[in-house]
Amino acid sequence: MNYYDLTEENGVVLVDLLQKRATMEVSKEFKEAFLNLIETSPSKNFILDFGKVEFVDSSFLGAIVSGLKKITALKGDIKILGLQPPVRAMFELTRLYKVFEIFENKNDAIASY
Repeated sequence: MNYYDLTEENGVVLVDLLQKRATMEVSKEFKEAFLNLIETSPSKNFILDFGKVEFVDSSFLGAIVSGLKKITALKGDIKILGLQPPVRAMFELTRLYKVFEIFENKNDAIASY
């Protein structure tokens, strides 16, 4: 299953999440694919675009936190883009908005690197 589309802009990897519902059903496989991407990507600056994601649960959030742990060990970072209101609510409920920088537009997210 394809969990995301990738593009690169100004040395930043844009990860466009394709799942409308980012839940436990996809989180394990997504986590494996995402950690592999982090290991193999020459760039260690990532932006996760949640623009298509309508719902996210704690298991999927755990997968992106695992990615953040791995990427920070490699001196990189993950930033978040395009949260829809229900997804933003989960980031607030779990206080992940304090862990990840969150942006409304792609250009601002890229420029933050």
